[in-house]
Amino acid sequence: MPDYLNPVELWLTVAALLTGATLAGLMIWLERRPRQSFEPRLVPTTPLLFAGAVVAIFALVHLINLMGIHTGR
Repeated sequence: MPDYLNPVELWLTVAALLTGATLAGLMIWLERRPRQSFEPRLVPTTPLLFAGAVVAIFALVHLINLMGIHTGR
C-alpha cells in the first residue's frame, strides 16, 4: 500500500462500493421476482437501483484515484 493512502479513506470507499453494489443487486432481484398480484410495491425499486449503481460507480472511480491513476482533467 502506498504511503500517501489513508487506510480509513480506503475502507470507507470499499464500504460505499459494497453498499451501492448490494443495493443495486437487491433491487434487481426484487424487480425480477415473479409478481403474485398487481398491487404496487411499497419500495420504489427503480430509483433505489439507480442510486445504488451511482454510488458504486463513484466509489469505484474514487478507489481508482486512490491507487494513483488520474481519471479527471
